[in-house]
Amino acid sequence: MLKQHRLLSMFDRRTIENNNEVGIRPSKTYQSFVTAIGGHRELRFIKKDVRSYITREVRNVFEQDDENLGHTYLE
Repeated sequence: MLKQHRLLSMFDRRTIENNNEVGIRPSKTYQSFVTAIGGHRELRFIKKDVRSYITREVRNVFEQDDENLGHTYLE
C-alpha cells in the first residue's frame, strides 16, 4: 500500500484518540479496526499509521501545554 493511498478518516482518528486516552495500546486499536471491517485488505491504513498518529497528537498536546505554561510564567 503506497503512502499516498493511506488515509485515516475523522472517525478513525477520534477512535484512536479515545482508545489512547483510555490506555488501549495501538496494536489492539489496530486489531479492533481489522476485526470490525473484516480484514487487513479492507483497511485504508496500516498499524504504523496508528502509531504515528498517536505520536503526533501526543507531541502536539505537550507542545501546546508547554506554550501555555511559558506564557503564564512570563506574565
